[in-house]
Amino acid sequence: MSTRIALFLFFFFFALFPLGPAWGIEDASAPLFSRSFPAGRTTLAAGAGRLFLLSQKAGSLYRLDPRTGMPALRISGLKNPRDMAVGRYGGRLLVDLESSRSLLILPAEEAGPPFERTVGLNPGQILGGADDRYYIAARAVHILYALDPDRYSPRDWIAVGDVFPRVARGVDGHLWMPLFRSDAVLEVGTAPFAVLRTVDLDGCSSPVRVAPLPGGGFLAGCEDAILWQNPTGQTRRFVLRGPFRHGVRALKLLPGGRLALVLFHRSRRLVLFDVQAMKVTSQVRLPYRPLRLYLFPNWPILFVVMNDPDHEMTWLSGYPLTEFHGQLDTIPVTYNSRKKK
Repeated sequence: MSTRIALFLFFFFFALFPLGPAWGIEDASAPLFSRSFPAGRTTLAAGAGRLFLLSQKAGSLYRLDPRTGMPALRISGLKNPRDMAVGRYGGRLLVDLESSRSLLILPAEEAGPPFERTVGLNPGQILGGADDRYYIAARAVHILYALDPDRYSPRDWIAVGDVFPRVARGVDGHLWMPLFRSDAVLEVGTAPFAVLRTVDLDGCSSPVRVAPLPGGGFLAGCEDAILWQNPTGQTRRFVLRGPFRHGVRALKLLPGGRLALVLFHRSRRLVLFDVQAMKVTSQVRLPYRPLRLYLFPNWPILFVVMNDPDHEMTWLSGYPLTEFHGQLDTIPVTYNSRKKK
């Protein structure tokens, strides 16, 4: 009787908590470059062939060589800079100064003085839109603002009424937000600036990232699953278990939209995910815990921001995109397909 009970418990445990095979993980090869910065939030933005890096801890903005990662100081002495964006045509660079409720506007090229605008809110994320306009996510008050393109002051706003960890922009210029408490995704149009729809997520709780797909629909990263939905409302789910059980931290679609790179909380793994098949295809172990991923059209480089708490540093490394298309063993998984009601 004890043997039968032991066998039952063995199979029950592994049905609930399947372990991915260890051969699906490889160490990342040497990056193109690695640069260290003071520990703290480090942000990248690009436009018109220029790449910029913002270090919140150092209070400095750098012009960055994308091939070597070599920084050249653009401006220093910033008061708690939070985020930045470059417009579509690359003429202006906007930096939000969270503690002073202000925006710093400066020319993206190396000439011309900056000027400051008080926006009367605590700006968090700032986006440069496809129409060369800018949008501010004031997450503390759950409001999304559209800025006047000439004066850089708020001209319109939408009260979201929920926590939205990060705003994403689709190829059509629409803005997408994961609604953390409502387990939903919000789509916002920019011409006019208005909510287009709210999509309730079925079996994808506490979403933190949403990636709009080129052909319509979206991919959402949540606490317990990755969810795909097409324009007709059909959904597929990848349930997060084992090494992925702590939930999605970041999602980044690769060009074409068939593959995505995924980061998970408490993990050093960078996971290549097949969006159409809804399965993990390979995993790469990074030297430090990754925080953010950046891809820009001008360079076939994946920029990875990583945290090194042992040495109180933040690392920026650049990897060729081919690094994450190797033929590693596929980890077999299944998904549930269901029609939205």
